[in-house]
Parts: sequence; structure tokens; C-alpha cells
Amino acid sequence: MIENFFHLIQAQFQNQLFMGGLALGLIGVVVAMLRNIPGMLWTYGRRSIVATAVIDNRTNLFDALVIWLNDLPFGRNSRFFTVIQANADPDDDSSQNGMPRLLYSPAPGFHFFWYQGHLMWMERDVSVNLQVVDTLKIHVLFGGRDFLANLFEDVLKRTYAGLANHTMLFAVDSWADNWKQADARPRRAIDSVVLDGQIRQQLLDDVQEFFSKRNWYARIGIPWRRGYLLYGPPGTGKTSVAFALAGELHLNLCCLSLTNPKLNDQTISTLLQKTPARSLILIEDVDAFFTARQKQDDRIEVSFSGLLNALDGVAAQEGRIIFLTTNHRELLDPALIRPGRIDVEFELGLASHEQIISMFLRFHPEHLAMAEDLVGSIPEHLLSPAQLQQALLQNTEPEAAIRALTIATHNK
Repeated sequence: MIENFFHLIQAQFQNQLFMGGLALGLIGVVVAMLRNIPGMLWTYGRRSIVATAVIDNRTNLFDALVIWLNDLPFGRNSRFFTVIQANADPDDDSSQNGMPRLLYSPAPGFHFFWYQGHLMWMERDVSVNLQVVDTLKIHVLFGGRDFLANLFEDVLKRTYAGLANHTMLFAVDSWADNWKQADARPRRAIDSVVLDGQIRQQLLDDVQEFFSKRNWYARIGIPWRRGYLLYGPPGTGKTSVAFALAGELHLNLCCLSLTNPKLNDQTISTLLQKTPARSLILIEDVDAFFTARQKQDDRIEVSFSGLLNALDGVAAQEGRIIFLTTNHRELLDPALIRPGRIDVEFELGLASHEQIISMFLRFHPEHLAMAEDLVGSIPEHLLSPAQLQQALLQNTEPEAAIRALTIATHNK
């Protein structure tokens, strides 16, 4: 059979029609390859003298680059630009009237500019598919990869230098598959939160010890994670504690709501694997998740098993802390707050006499005697710290504040 096959092939090569077709086919292949050579040579030559980087709006570098481009002379003088609206900046005197800030950046298309003696140009493109993706292609002529890498690092350093005393707040993006930087707020000191007893110091000491014991966790084979539960009535400072703790320890603050209808088991697992380094993950009002599940709310796609797996499954990220807050601890499933998932619990209750005095002296530090008389005339554990603060804000004179607090407690 093999001999017959070879005889057949030999006969085909003796067929002039077959050989002519084969020759034409080979010529076509060679011509096609030759046609591609100029393009290949151009691509190779271009890459040898032009370095290109591609950045899209799903990275923090993108926003920093847009600001940097607009600060360049070509950006300030450009006659083709994009205008977007940002939230009012409380640190900017020009926006204290509540008007939004307007941010300017190069518009989609080509832009040429000079930077540090190099000819550079950018291509900006906005595509809309499942989500809006804004892409920048930055090119530099006769500048290598190192030039662009150093440029980007310098841009990030300058951007974050202006935020050195701020806490970076991250939220879930519109597609619930990544974190986006939502805000940057001035850091809040932990002693700015008025809590009862030693709760504040105990929390601070515990988190500091956790971050200092990475090698210890690895040595004994325990995942380097820690969970906290803050529970108590509304207005007792649960969210404020998390924000102040992040500021005190220079942590990022990532806020997550389990009732977000765009979350599901896959996305919440992905999010908790991709949190920025040194982050405090705040999951507020976790009892609302259980309430929604009991009501069989179709908008809630996160299952309880999916939540538990995201918190401490095999793929769960290490080196981060999670804070859960709730107004109703009794509504939480015991499996969620068992040891190993929740390592430390603190109850934040209504204002004690100690908290009332501390809060009053924060507004009126010279009136210690009046603060002591106040706590002698009103009972404790009736008002929340938020209610105390509101009364003190609305009544700036100490006598008026005392009257307001006395009336508020008597109405309880």
C-alpha cells in the first residue's frame, strides 16, 4: 500500500497541470510574504525608535496622567479638550459655594507635544461596549521603555505626594468587578472618635499587632487575615471608627455593600482578592444582607456560602483586615461571626457619662465644671454620640447646648 502511495505521488509530479498549479501556489505564497515585508520592516523600525505605552481608565495611573497632560503647556493651551465634572473640593476656596469643579483634559484623538527634549504624542480613544473604556496611548520618539517607565513613576509620585495626608477611599466600580479610587479625604486621627472606655486604644493596638506579625502567621501556618465586628445602635460611631483607624495607620479604606445588586459570588470573591495593599475593607450594615435574603429579594445575588468563601476561602487575600458593622448583631448568622472569620468584637453603645463629658469638652474645652454638672443632671445611655454632636453643633453656646441636651434626654 505504501508503494502504491509513492507511485501515485510520483505520477502527480509528472503531471504538468499539477506542477503548474503547485508552482502558481508557491509563487502566490512568496508574493504574499514579500508584500508583508515592508510593513514588517516599518513596524520593526518604528519600535526601534518609538516607545509606546497603553493605559486605560481602569487604573489609577490613568487619572494621574490626564492631570499631568493638562498641566503641560500644550494641555493648558489646547483648543481641543474634554471637560468633565467632579465633586466640589472642600479644601479649595473656589468651590466652597458647593459648585462642582470642572476638570479639563486632552480630547479623544491625536495630540503632539514636547517633553524634556523629546517629541511625544498621544492617542486618546473612548470605546463603549459592556463598559466605557477610555484609553491613552503615549508615544515617545527616540526615548526607550525606561524613559516612559520613569515618567509614569514620577507622575504617580507627584500625584500621591499631594495626598500624603489623605486616606484613599476605594469603592466598587460600576461593573462590580474591580475597585476604583472614589475619593481622598484628609486623614482623621483615631483620638477624634469619642468612644467609651478603652475600646479605641484596644482596637488600635490589635490592628498594629496584626500588621507586625506577618512572619509569625506564616511560621505557624495561619492565614494572615483578621476580622472585626462593630455592633450597636445607629449613630454610635461604627463607620467613623473604621475611617479614623484607616487614617491613623495610613491604610486604604475599601467600602463594600453586600446589597449591591451587581455583586454576585464571583465578583465579591474577585474583589476581595484584588484589594489594594494595606487596606481596611469596610462592609457596612451587614444585617441588611440577611434581611434582604429573608425577604427573598431578587436583586441580591450574593449567596451566604459565596460570602463566607470570599471572606476566608482558599483564594481569599492575605494581609488585609475586614470590618463588619451592624445595628443588629442578633440578625447575623453564627457562621459569619464565628472565630476565624471574626476575631474581635466590640459593642459601641449609646453615650456614657464619660463620652458626654468628652464630647462637650471638645466643643467647649474651658467649661469642665459645666460638663460635670451636665452629666450629673442627665442619665447616660439615652443619646447616641451622633445625637450629642448634632445638639452641640446646633447650639454653639455652652448654656444653650446644655439646655438642648437636657430636653433631648427628657424626651426619651
